[in-house]
Amino acid sequence: MKTSLTAMVAMSCLAACTTTKTVPVVEIQERRVEVPKSLLSCSSEPVAGSVWATQRDVARYLVRLAEAGEDCRVKLGAVKQLVEANVAN
Repeated sequence: MKTSLTAMVAMSCLAACTTTKTVPVVEIQERRVEVPKSLLSCSSEPVAGSVWATQRDVARYLVRLAEAGEDCRVKLGAVKQLVEANVAN
């Protein structure tokens, strides 16, 4: 009897030590996405000439057009990474 009483007292003491205190979140912080101004504008599209004298003129126009498009795609990709990184945090 004495052994079972001692065991019950020991178990009740150990059970009291196992409680954990929960800590509620009391503050929510919002973060604003800061996009650099350099990423908010693209190179302007080249103006198509009304008269192209040679195929070289057409080729130069197409190269400038492709460069302007690539500039926008690169900047849009950088903005997308900033936004996705902010959402993940």
